[in-house]
Amino acid sequence: MIDLAYVQEQIKMKKREETLKRHNYSIWHNEKEDVWYSYLPDQSKANGRKKIKRKRKRDLEDIICDYYLSNLSDPIDKEETPNLSIESMFYEFMRHKTNVVNSGTIKRMMADWTRFYEPEKEFISIPVKNLTKINIDDFFNAVLGKHNLKKKGFYNMCGILKQTLEYAVDAEYIEKNPYRIKVNKKKFASSSKKPSEKEVFQANEKELLINEMERRLKNNPSNTAPLAVMLDFEMGTRKGEILAICKSDIIDNRIHIHRQLVEEFDTSDLNNMKSMGFHVVDYTKSEDGDRWLPLTEQAKRIIKRIEAINEEYGHQYKDFLFVKDGRCLTPDAVDTQIKRGCEYIGIPVKTMHKIRKTYASTLLHNGVNLSIVKDMLGHADESTTLRHYIYNIENSAETDKKVLNALDPQNYTKSDQSDQNIVSFSKIKRAKNLEKSRISAL
Repeated sequence: MIDLAYVQEQIKMKKREETLKRHNYSIWHNEKEDVWYSYLPDQSKANGRKKIKRKRKRDLEDIICDYYLSNLSDPIDKEETPNLSIESMFYEFMRHKTNVVNSGTIKRMMADWTRFYEPEKEFISIPVKNLTKINIDDFFNAVLGKHNLKKKGFYNMCGILKQTLEYAVDAEYIEKNPYRIKVNKKKFASSSKKPSEKEVFQANEKELLINEMERRLKNNPSNTAPLAVMLDFEMGTRKGEILAICKSDIIDNRIHIHRQLVEEFDTSDLNNMKSMGFHVVDYTKSEDGDRWLPLTEQAKRIIKRIEAINEEYGHQYKDFLFVKDGRCLTPDAVDTQIKRGCEYIGIPVKTMHKIRKTYASTLLHNGVNLSIVKDMLGHADESTTLRHYIYNIENSAETDKKVLNALDPQNYTKSDQSDQNIVSFSKIKRAKNLEKSRISAL
C-alpha cells in the first residue's frame, strides 16, 4: 500500500532541493557570530538585494524557499534569463573552460578563486545583472588592501572576474560588461628584483651541487634524476621540457626542444581536483618554446651516461631519455634530488627554475647577445629575459674585485688603448653615405 504522506514528503523535499539550487546567492556561515547569512532579491534596495540571517542553516533555507514559493508561480521552470550570482556564473564559466584549456590552468584558476574570491561572500553573492563598476572597484581595492600582491599577481587575480563576465556576455546573461580596473596602484607590493644569491647558483654553489649529484648517483646508480639536474646547467630548459626529451631529438651537436611533461587533473569536482598523473604533450609553454639548442661537450657526456644507465638497468619507455619503471621520470623525482642536495651541502634550497636562470645569466655574462639568450630560453621577447632571468652569478667578493679593478686609474690606459679599436657611429655613417654616392655614380 502506498504511503501518501511519505510520497508527499519526498515531493516536498525534492522541490525544496531544486529551489535552493536555483537560489542565486551564496549561503555562508559567520563563525564569529555563529550565524548563517544569505541574500534575497529586493528591488527597493539600491543593489537589488537584502541580507537575511538565521541562527540555524535550515531556518535560513526555509525563508529562502518560502520567498520563492510565494513570489514566483513556478520558481523552477521560470523561462526568464536567470540572474545568477558572480559565484554561480564563475562555476558555470569554469565548466565551459574545462573544454578549452588544460586541467593545470583550471587548477591554478581555482586556487586563485579560493584565495581571493571565496572569502568575499558579499561580493560573489551579487547577481551578475546587478553588478556595477563601483562594486568591482570596491572589491579590487579591498583585495589589494588585504593581500600583499605584486602587479602581475594582481592582474592574474583580476583575470578570473574578467573572463567570467566576458562569458556572461557571450552566453547572453548580460548585454554590457561592467568590468574595469580602477585601483590605487600605490598599493602594489614592490616588484624590485630579488637578490642574485637567492635567484641563481653562483659558481661555487654550482660546483658543490654538481659534486653532490655525482655522490647521489654513486649511491643509487640506476637513478638518472641527478643527471637531469646536471644536464640542465648545460641547457637551461624548463623542468617539464627536459623530462620529455627523446633520443631522436638529438641531431649532430644540437637538440630539439618541442614537447613537455604536464600534470593532468580530474576536473569533475572543481573544488576537489585530484591529480591523474603526468603525460607528455607535443608542445611547449608557448610557440617560442619550440627551439634548437647547441649541446656542450659536457651535455653530450651526460647524455651518454644516461643512455648507458638505461641500457644497463633496462629502463625503457618509447624513445624518452629520462625513464624508470616504464614511464617518464616525474618532476617530483628531480625536485627531491635538488632539494635534498642543497640541504646536504649547506646552501640555500633552490629549484630547477633557478638553474634555468643560472644558465641565462651565464650566457649573458660570457658575452652572448641578449637576443640569442632569449631564443635559447624560448621566450617571446627580450624584456622577459632581462627582467626575470638575468642575475649576477659571481659572489660578493668576486663582484667587488671586478668593480674595484674597473675603477683603478692604473687600468685606464688599457681602456684607452682598447677604445682605439672602436669605430665611432659618425665614421660608420660617413662611410655608408660615401658608399651610396659611389653606387649612384655608377
